[in-house]
Amino acid sequence: MKAYIFPGQGSQYPGMAKDLYDNNLTARKLFEEANDILGFRITDIMFNGSAEDLKQTNVTQPAIFLHSVIMAKTLTDFKPDMVAGHSLGEFSALVAAEAMTLEDGLRLVSIRAEAMQK
Repeated sequence: MKAYIFPGQGSQYPGMAKDLYDNNLTARKLFEEANDILGFRITDIMFNGSAEDLKQTNVTQPAIFLHSVIMAKTLTDFKPDMVAGHSLGEFSALVAAEAMTLEDGLRLVSIRAEAMQK
């Protein structure tokens, strides 16, 4: 049995997902859509921000969510039988299972992150 297990907050790191963005056209398109949905260029923080920048919950959670979901959407040679996630990762699992759209998931994660930041 194959599964995707998505992480929660704490798995962020400077430069996260940059290789995915640089080397996969589908990923780049999805990240750019996410920048538009969020109203700021989260990719700039993910790719070039400091560890301190990425520790801000309102950035951390959308960044981890995006990295997880976009990785799952671009891995065409691996199809899981199930998905699961820890805390924030539950949202990634819902999108990977196609129970929720990327846009809806990102909006919910962003609202959650802003509330937790406060």
